[in-house]
Amino acid sequence: MAKAVFQGEFHYSSRIRNAGWSVYPSPEPQYFPRELIDAAVAAGRATEVLPNANSSASRAGTGRKKAE
Repeated sequence: MAKAVFQGEFHYSSRIRNAGWSVYPSPEPQYFPRELIDAAVAAGRATEVLPNANSSASRAGTGRKKAE
């Protein structure tokens, strides 16, 4: 899932699955599938919010090490 801030209403029908979404503007970032975010950004209706360096996604490989 990707996130973006939507400046205007945006309606999208998936090109790869049987689904559609209606998104309404909000000052808070909203999570949606990558294909919807890419289409909204291309249409000028949203600004993508990139993950920060401290997010859990960027630390996915770090965890408890096995005891030897």
